[in-house]
Amino acid sequence: MELLKEKYAARDVEFVSMYVREPHPEERGFREYQQHESYDHKMAYASELVAMKDLDIPVMVDGMDQRHHETLGNLPNMAYVVDKEGRVRLAETWLLADHVDRVLAELVTADDPSRPVSPTIDTSGVGVGI
Repeated sequence: MELLKEKYAARDVEFVSMYVREPHPEERGFREYQQHESYDHKMAYASELVAMKDLDIPVMVDGMDQRHHETLGNLPNMAYVVDKEGRVRLAETWLLADHVDRVLAELVTADDPSRPVSPTIDTSGVGVGI
């Protein structure tokens, strides 16, 4: 998503990520991360994630009630592309950068046909998710 943000920086496209819950609390490889005990605890994990992954995309943190996550489908790594009129143009249950790139290329070219954009993000070798 960081690559896409760079690619579309001059094309009036905004990216936002939402931290909703710890996906693997206390599992192998994530033993130091427990289920959130409070909103402050959740914010601390989200901040750590931003620093660890050096994210430049704004990260919203859902409330403890997970209201926004549940409204959006309650699955991990969901992705949405919303056009300027507020219409959902892509809704995926798993974030696939090349799919997002394809839809964004179509949308920005429709907005300004004199500046065509082709989907070109190479996701080979890039891990899925945040």
